Amino acid sequence: MEHLGAPTPKEQKKLEEINVDLMMNGIAGIYMSMVGRCFTHCINDLTSKSLSGKEEKCLKTCGEKFMKYQQRVDLRYGEESANLQ
Repeated sequence: MEHLGAPTPKEQKKLEEINVDLMMNGIAGIYMSMVGRCFTHCINDLTSKSLSGKEEKCLKTCGEKFMKYQQRVDLRYGEESANLQ
């Protein structure tokens, strides 16, 4: 029969492992989303192996904006989560 009290140390360790996995998957998903969006937005010429100066600048700006946006989303999520508790 399952208990409803605090998790055992073994259960707590398993929960922590799951939480780390979820966080890593979330980070990977955010990164892949940023790469896809910035590539689509900034890369216009696939005939060259190197990036143009314009493409490099666009990628840098896009990545910075995306990360600032994600930080803002995370902050708001944290605020809302705190308000629910």
